Amino acid sequence: MAEEKTLAYLHWESLVQSNDFYQADKFYEKMKDTQQLNVEICFVMGLWYRQMQQYGKAADAFVQGLLLKPDSSDLYYELANTMREMGSEEGAERYYKHCLALRPNYIDALYCLGQVLAGLERTAEAADCFCKALQLADSVQEMISIAVELSAMDMADQAIHIYFLALLQEPDNYYLYSNLGIELAEQGDYSDAVFCHEKALGMTENNADLWYNAACTYALMGEAMRGLLALEKAIQLDDENRNYAMQDPELEALQKHKRFWKLVKQNQNEL
Repeated sequence: MAEEKTLAYLHWESLVQSNDFYQADKFYEKMKDTQQLNVEICFVMGLWYRQMQQYGKAADAFVQGLLLKPDSSDLYYELANTMREMGSEEGAERYYKHCLALRPNYIDALYCLGQVLAGLERTAEAADCFCKALQLADSVQEMISIAVELSAMDMADQAIHIYFLALLQEPDNYYLYSNLGIELAEQGDYSDAVFCHEKALGMTENNADLWYNAACTYALMGEAMRGLLALEKAIQLDDENRNYAMQDPELEALQKHKRFWKLVKQNQNEL
């Protein structure tokens, strides 16, 4: 990299470090016209353009980088991300696949390609991407993200399996228990779902999301009173839950009760 640090590069670098986007943009265009670009400049400008929502320029910057380094999986990955921002799922698919051809174990690219394919309703291909990503996952958070995607594709059994695997790694993770509880409730396994929610709440009582998730499970079970008590606690901890509750189909069983409407409409200090 040292030999690439020409005077032009150093000037561009100083503009980036001073966060002067306008001048950096002008100087980048000048460097492109005079063929003084390098891969780092293209990569950084691509990210910067995308942050500024100048997606066409971002895509062009990544393409310029690929002209200089056509075997860069990172450039293909960011170009694919930019295509998604531009609403081109087909373009995103193409470039994620280019990225993975160069780097088959790129977990982020596998995960994002899975999301794209799921959005295109190509469920089997999406599931294959998520399963490959799962094999590469080295953190519980990555496992959770994959489980959430599989659940959204109506693959609850696979999602439940992943949550159990994750709990083997982090048995004190209340978020895992809460998510598992939701999945189990949606499958009709209410007793195990309640156990998971109570386990999560036993670890931390002041998390509004946990109480809200428990309320959803109780509602699905037809346990309206327990659901209303859990929802009341969720609203006390986070007033935004009023709005969610009024529109949440999983709380339909609670919405039939006058107590529900009193909870979601009264002022928080009245609770």
